[in-house]
Amino acid sequence: MTRPLIGITTWRRFIDTDLGAGRPAHTLGAEYAAPVEAAGGAVVLLPPTAGVDDVLDRLDGLLLSGGEDVHPSRYGAEPQEGKSYDPSRDGFEIALARGARRRGIPVLAVCRGLQVSNVAFGGTLLVDIPHTEDHQPVRGADQQLAARHPIRLADGSRLADLYGTRHRIVNTIHHQSIAVPAPDLHPVAWASDGIVEAVEADGDWPFWAVQWHPEKMIDPDEAAEEMPLFAAFVSAARERAAEQPAAEKGTR
Repeated sequence: MTRPLIGITTWRRFIDTDLGAGRPAHTLGAEYAAPVEAAGGAVVLLPPTAGVDDVLDRLDGLLLSGGEDVHPSRYGAEPQEGKSYDPSRDGFEIALARGARRRGIPVLAVCRGLQVSNVAFGGTLLVDIPHTEDHQPVRGADQQLAARHPIRLADGSRLADLYGTRHRIVNTIHHQSIAVPAPDLHPVAWASDGIVEAVEADGDWPFWAVQWHPEKMIDPDEAAEEMPLFAAFVSAARERAAEQPAAEKGTR
């Protein structure tokens, strides 16, 4: 069976190369593609220069990746001094989220992806989370990657069913979170300080949005615990691919 085609959004950054310093590049950590491919998906990267409808007409699933903050003007707040934003990425990913919902394309939204989705559908964000034991100030890379805190999953949620438990330990690589959930999205996971850690969509749209980074939990035991999420996402994409003949989705 043909693998379902999964699009993953990228982050525009400036990096040093053999052709000079600060060269613009569309980037994505390899850890995003690895669990999707392990679950049976075929990955294609989506820079914000792509045509939204052209992309969505060909995809079986969409993964909205992490990255920099959504510009606060998108939800009626003020930008933070010294922060950099990418309006083109914001617009592209908001359009992708809305288009995926209209088409019923399965979506997995990670960290910024959760925040993009909430804004796309009419919700708001906390521009900067108050510092707590669970959510401390942003630290050095090694400390940030190692940070963990507990969350509680709602009874009967898709995530609780996937993980087979109501209590989990997740990583913490964010300083923003949902303030007001968007209409038709409902919180299904919380940290002990009350921060929303995951939302799901009302109805039967296959949509999972998590505030933590499951792809960055790469210790073998942790990675195995996160695989049910990627497996469910790719399985939903596979089902959609089977229901949508290639001719209906354009040439590949």
